[in-house]
Amino acid sequence: MASDDQFTNNLVLRSVRDQVQRAGICAPSLPEPQRMSDEKEELLDQMAKVIITIGDCVNRDTEFKNMVDGFAQVMDRQSFQRLGDKVFADGITWGKIATLICVVGKAIVKILSDYVSGIVSWTLDYFRDNLLYWICNRGGWINSISSLARYSFEQDFGSSPSPISLSSGVLFISGVLLGGLIVWRLNRVA
Repeated sequence: MASDDQFTNNLVLRSVRDQVQRAGICAPSLPEPQRMSDEKEELLDQMAKVIITIGDCVNRDTEFKNMVDGFAQVMDRQSFQRLGDKVFADGITWGKIATLICVVGKAIVKILSDYVSGIVSWTLDYFRDNLLYWICNRGGWINSISSLARYSFEQDFGSSPSPISLSSGVLFISGVLLGGLIVWRLNRVA
């Protein structure tokens, strides 16, 4: 039983990682699968290929893909539990198990891509709305390369005899809040 549990963990982790990588999305580091015997690693490769094939079929079925995308919008632990209960309500099959693993990977890809594109969009909007005028008034990016090369953190944020200046503190807190938001969102997925 422990061997099958380890295999299941490795299969889910590998399948999710494969789907995220195939989508070309930079994702936070996922837990590494544990090394198994060569025979089990070979079986894991074969099963991962089956799940990739199922995923490719899902990508061709617009209705199913839309359902996965919709599920990704509301995915949390409880909704996943309900989905699993409904999928297996009339019995468990290998095909249903493989499809569920595929759906999880596809949902994670959708969540990550939406989240990443959202952050990129917020950033671009902020630059456009708040910084573009300033950048243009200083000759734009191309004409400012030499100024940027001489950039000094102390020049813009000031130096302070205290170990943490106000501006450094603001930057640190902003980073912590952004990191916390990312971790919270990813925990909702798990």
